[in-house]
Amino acid sequence: MSQARKVLLADPDLAAARSLTRALRTKGYQVQYAPDGSKALEVAVLRHPDVILFDEACTLIEARNFVSILQTNPRTEDIPVVVTTSSRDADRLRRFREGVLQKPFNLDEVLSRIDHLCRRSEAAKELRGDAREIEGSLSQLPLADLLQILAMNKRTGKLTLSYGQQRGELHIASGKPVNARAGDVDGEKAMFRLIGWREGSFAFMPGPPPGRARIERTMEDALLEGMRQSDERGRLMGALPPAGQVLALVPDGALPVDPHPVTKELLRVLSQPRRLSEVLDLADAPDLDILGAVTTLLQKGVIQRHQGTATNEGPLLGAAEVHALRARLMRGKPARNALVAKIVVCGGGANAARWFARTQPGLVLSSSDPACLRSSFGTIGRLDVSEVLKVDFVMVPAAEAARPLWRPFLATALGALVMEDNDAVLKLARFCAFELRLPLVIAARNASGGLITSELVPVALRNAPGGAAVVGSDLASAVRTLLLAAMQPPTPELPEMVMTPPPVSRPAQPVSDRF
Repeated sequence: MSQARKVLLADPDLAAARSLTRALRTKGYQVQYAPDGSKALEVAVLRHPDVILFDEACTLIEARNFVSILQTNPRTEDIPVVVTTSSRDADRLRRFREGVLQKPFNLDEVLSRIDHLCRRSEAAKELRGDAREIEGSLSQLPLADLLQILAMNKRTGKLTLSYGQQRGELHIASGKPVNARAGDVDGEKAMFRLIGWREGSFAFMPGPPPGRARIERTMEDALLEGMRQSDERGRLMGALPPAGQVLALVPDGALPVDPHPVTKELLRVLSQPRRLSEVLDLADAPDLDILGAVTTLLQKGVIQRHQGTATNEGPLLGAAEVHALRARLMRGKPARNALVAKIVVCGGGANAARWFARTQPGLVLSSSDPACLRSSFGTIGRLDVSEVLKVDFVMVPAAEAARPLWRPFLATALGALVMEDNDAVLKLARFCAFELRLPLVIAARNASGGLITSELVPVALRNAPGGAAVVGSDLASAVRTLLLAAMQPPTPELPEMVMTPPPVSRPAQPVSDRF
C-alpha cells in the first residue's frame, strides 16, 4: 500500500485551516497544521511534508524568508511551497515558484494544485539515487516540471517523448540539456519544439551523455526560452497556413536584394514548392525565426500558397525496375530474401550530409544522431526501395589522408551521389568513377540544397566509365537516376550528359534506356 501524501497547512486563520483540512482528509491526505512561520519550519524539517501551503499572514517568519530557508536546507530544498493570501493584490506574490492560491479557496483548484505538486514530488523521489527508469504521462507530470526535477537532481541520461506518431528525445548531463532530437531536427531547435509539448508520454533512462554537446544552456534558461518560443510560435501559426499547406515562390516575383540570413535560407529551401512543415525541418534557423520570415514574405508577395504537391510521390522504382536492378546485383550470388545495396554520398562536410538526411524521402537514419554527420565516415541511413531491395547510404572522409579507406569501404557500392563540388570531394568522386567504375549523379541546385549550382558535369568527372549525370530537380530524382544507372554495366567511355529525370510518380523508364 502506498504511503499517504502529507500536506502542511501554515495559516493563523484556524477556521480556514479546518475547512481545508476536512476536504484534504476526505481525499486521503495526511494534514499537519502550524499557526505561524516558526512552527511551520519545525514541522517541515521534522516531518518533511510533500506540499506546504503557507499563508502570507503567518507571523515570526514571513513567506519569502520561509521559502529561502527551506531551499538552503538539503533536507527540505525539494518541498514545494504554495503561498495563500486573502489580499486582492495577489500579483505581487507571483514571483514564488509554485504560485499563489487566493482565499476564499476554490476547493477544486486547491486539490488540483496539491495533486499536481505531489505527483511531481513523487517523480523526483523516483529519480533520486540509482533509479533505473521513470515513465509516465505529460498530462500528469508536465514536461517543464519533469525537466526541473531532472535538473534539481543533476541526472544524466536520455528522456524519450512520444505522442501519436511523433517522437522526440532530450539528452541530459548533470541536469543540463546537451542535445535533443525531434523527428529529423536536432540541437536547440529540436529542444525548443519539445518544450512546447503538452500531451504524450515520457520515459527517462539513466546513461552516459552523448559524446558531443550541441546545447550550451542551463535547464532554467532552456525552459524560459523554450516556453517563450512556444507561445510566440503558437501565435504566428494561428495566422499562417496549416503545416501541410504547400508554399512556393511567386513566379517572377521580386526577391529581396540583400536578404537577412534567415530569409536567404528560407528562399533556398523554397527553391521548389514545399509544405510548411518541410520548410521548418529543412531550414537550420529556429522555428520562430523561420515562421517570422514566412509571415513577412507572404505579406510582401514573395511567396504564396501553392496548389500542387510539395514533392514527388509514389515508389522510387517500379516493380520491373526493382527486379532488373536486383537481378544485376545478385548475378553469380546465392538468392536472398532481401538485398542491401550501397550508395556513396560524396560530401566534404556536415552541410551535405544533413541536407541529404533531411530531404531524402523514406530514409531511416542509422541512429538518432548518426556519427557520420559529424565525421563524414559511416552509414547515414537506409532506404527501403521495396521489400526485396534496400539501400544504405554511406560516407567516407574526402580528405586525401583518408584515401586508404576508400577502396575497402566502397568496393561493393553500386553508385556515387555527388553533393558538393570542391576539390576534395571531386577527387573522391573521381576515384569512385574511374577506379571503382561506379556511375555518378551530381545533385545540383534544388537536389543539393544549393551546394552545387552548375548544371554541367565537372571536367574532372567527364567520360566516366559508368556515366555521369547532373540532376537539379530534387534529391529523390537524383537517387532514382543513380539506381537506374546502376542497372547497366559500365562502358569504356561515355559522353557527358545533363539530365533532369521525370518525377518519381511518373511511369518508370524502360530498363533498356541508356544512362
